[in-house]
Amino acid sequence: MSRKLGSKLETTKPKATLIAGEPAKPESLSPEASRQWDKLLSELDASGITLSPAHRAMLVICSTLAADIRACWAALQANGGDYCKAGTGAVKLHPAAARLDVLRRDLAKNLSSLGLQRPLPESEDDDEPSLEDVLSGKA
Repeated sequence: MSRKLGSKLETTKPKATLIAGEPAKPESLSPEASRQWDKLLSELDASGITLSPAHRAMLVICSTLAADIRACWAALQANGGDYCKAGTGAVKLHPAAARLDVLRRDLAKNLSSLGLQRPLPESEDDDEPSLEDVLSGKA
C-alpha cells in the first residue's frame, strides 16, 4: 500500500508517556565520561528539560562523546595544532582533528534527541510571507 508524501496514518496505539526521574549513572563510564555525565545532567536540569530513566542510553552516548571530544582536544593541544607530518614528511591533518569534527556532529545529533535544539532566530517585522505560509498556500 502506498501513501502520499506527507499523509498521516491514524493509529489507535496510545502515545507513550515517560515518567520523570533521574537516569542512573552506569558504573562502567570512564572517569572523564562520568564527569561529563554529571555536567550534562546539571545543564539539562538548569535548562528545564525533564528526563526519565529511559534517557539513560542517550546520556551514556552523549557523555562518552563529550569525553572523547575532550581527549581529541587534549591531543591537538599537545601536538601544537591541527596538522602533523606524515611518514613521507608531507603535512597532513592530525587524526584527532578529523575525529573531532565527526564527534562534534554526532554529539549535536544526540543532544537534539534529548530536547536540545538550536535556538530559532528572532523574527523580524517585515511584510514578507514566511516560508511556511508560502508552502501551505496562505501567501
